[in-house]
Amino acid sequence: MNNNNVYKVSILSGFGGMLEFYDFILYIIFSSQISATFLQNVQSEIVKNLITVCIFSVAYIVRPIGGLLTGWLGDNIGRKKSFSLTILIMSVCIFLMGVMPSYDQIGVIAPILFIMLRVIQGLALGGELPGAIVFVYESVHKNRGIALGILFGMVFLGFLLGDIMGDLLKHYFGAYAWRVGFISGSAIALVGYFIRSKLHETPMFMALENKQKFPLFHILKNNFSLQLGGIFNAMLVACNGVVVSLYISKYLQNHLNIPYFKFQNIAYAISILNVIIIFLASFLSDFVNVKKMYKLTTILLALMSFPAFYLMSLGQISSIFMGWFMLTILCGIGTGLFMKILCDSFETNVRLTGVAMSYNLAFAFVGGVGPLAIELMIKSINNIAGPSIVCICCALMGYVSIRLTSQKNTNKKLNTQILTDKS
Repeated sequence: MNNNNVYKVSILSGFGGMLEFYDFILYIIFSSQISATFLQNVQSEIVKNLITVCIFSVAYIVRPIGGLLTGWLGDNIGRKKSFSLTILIMSVCIFLMGVMPSYDQIGVIAPILFIMLRVIQGLALGGELPGAIVFVYESVHKNRGIALGILFGMVFLGFLLGDIMGDLLKHYFGAYAWRVGFISGSAIALVGYFIRSKLHETPMFMALENKQKFPLFHILKNNFSLQLGGIFNAMLVACNGVVVSLYISKYLQNHLNIPYFKFQNIAYAISILNVIIIFLASFLSDFVNVKKMYKLTTILLALMSFPAFYLMSLGQISSIFMGWFMLTILCGIGTGLFMKILCDSFETNVRLTGVAMSYNLAFAFVGGVGPLAIELMIKSINNIAGPSIVCICCALMGYVSIRLTSQKNTNKKLNTQILTDKS
């Protein structure tokens, strides 16, 4: 596969992942507007905020189920069909949420339908990014690191795009800003679907003869340590997505009482830096020992997490940048390397299921338990220890993952030959 095709496959595969984090940011930015639209009858602000958080969380709670379903689909009928279906479902759900009538217009049916759409969207999310990772991994051989770097760089661009769009939409559209944001996200996904439809199935899947009817059962029976290692491996990426890219902003505002406008430019710079580091680490993965580099990264993250949050706790703009910078560099490197390690761990006939379950369970754990654990530790210990301990735990699990997973693929020679012939 020539360079132009490598870039094409990576960019087109990255649309859905970018939309995932774009939607993630927009929901957080416009949570109060969404709450006002669908929960007017709830008098208690505490209850209203809790319901809003639950509506947000439900899409991520059902993601492992979606990963299991799309994993089975992709491992049996094809990668292209499964990850084309997921982005189409996401587009339809986001559009319907954007045009959903308010509580004033149709009553209690409005929040019920909104939650149902979030559940369906969450099921699609469970297979979207894992499907894209596996599709790129199996479609590219010679420049695999670059291809995966472009893919995940686009994914993390979703954070920056969501931040910028959120600010612009609030300024120009007022109360309708969240609706415009959702509808524009739906349009992005729809374009991605039609472009993806022109891609070809991966050579590895086309050459696959021994398909597993129930791939998850096969993994758990024969390679349980690989699945557990895959989940631990994805913890570092979840730490990057949840703690570094999302939680730190709230941490600075809620616990250090620093207004967002004071560090807004830093947040933008960190998002751009994250994309650059992910790409560079992925590029290097073609030339270095990936497992050794990943292990070194996890050790450094475990050692530097506490100093990084200590710097941020000082409250100075320069110290905030330095602490955030340290975490972004290390988590960005881990994110850039994890894709190759994870995909290498699973055979072709169960790869999508293995990758999907690893990624989704890691994000469900870090995204669901992580923020709550941080808040509890901040209240019981101090401002620095809470987020530091979560990052350290993710780093240690990442280190253990290298001992649990194997980069040996029993079909490696066959896969390499297939890809070489197709290049």
